[in-house]
Amino acid sequence: MTATAGSRYKLIVARGILSDVDVETEYLAGREADASLATLHTADEVERETADADAVIVTVEPLPRELIERFGPRVRIIGRAGIGLDAIDLEAARENGIAVFHTPDYATEEVATHAVGLILALNRRLVAGDTVARQDWRGWAQLKPVRPLSELTVGIVGLGRIGRAVAERVRCFAGQIVGFDPYQAEAIRGIRTTASLDELLEACDVLTLHIPLTDETRELIGARELLLLRPGALVVNVARGALIDQAALAAALEQGRLGGAGLDVLAVEPPPADDPILSAPNVILSPHFAWYSAASNRRMREMAIDGILDYLEGRDVTVGRLAVRPSGASA
Repeated sequence: MTATAGSRYKLIVARGILSDVDVETEYLAGREADASLATLHTADEVERETADADAVIVTVEPLPRELIERFGPRVRIIGRAGIGLDAIDLEAARENGIAVFHTPDYATEEVATHAVGLILALNRRLVAGDTVARQDWRGWAQLKPVRPLSELTVGIVGLGRIGRAVAERVRCFAGQIVGFDPYQAEAIRGIRTTASLDELLEACDVLTLHIPLTDETRELIGARELLLLRPGALVVNVARGALIDQAALAAALEQGRLGGAGLDVLAVEPPPADDPILSAPNVILSPHFAWYSAASNRRMREMAIDGILDYLEGRDVTVGRLAVRPSGASA
């Protein structure tokens, strides 16, 4: 694959979540760059497809060390069209002189709204109610008990862009909002912050997670933590599946200690047919698309291009964020 005549930069877009480069091609019109779609599953594919590339764009496709080390000699930056960086070996990128850029605020509205949608659907038993309505219209008593959200405390773990946006949206429903974020020192209007995760868990009827997946946060919510939640509590996760010990969550639901779970992300995606979460009661699943709207899809792709070209052309990166900047690199 070769760059279009007159193009200064070649951008390779990983095939996966993105199945075309229509947005990229339209956005790059008149600029000295072009974008090509390529499969980057194996080291041989990476070496072949990035041989004359300047940048690689991924969404959720993993870039472990063995792939990064096979990048073509001109690749200077990885653009993550999305928020999380757990699928990219950041240290391997740094060691190979490759910057890593991501777009942490491209879908704040969408993800926050999705989280609140799951909270409301779980609290009001909407999915179960749909089943009852279709099978036994007068059987609504099967859905009891339902407590008003105004009597419940919502606990938010992670008070960054999305966590705060969730608080803004749920404030009109919840009786109280508590939050925990060891990296957030300033007071936030309408949120009572706790000194520890355990303190938050003991206080909340609804738990929603808005933190990145790191070595420290992997399975942050396990069997012990789930036991700290109030009986009948709801658990919502639109961040990363591995933040929760999924087997422990399924067991807590089966045993009736929790009232339900709303999950847009799972530890393994797509889940295997024998994943216990698929048969656990009172679970609402969505296929890792909390980030999506027609607007956010275009926004993340355009932001990825802007950040990459800013970096390649030596300008300050003003859209998104450079997570890895090799020492001595420009921009």
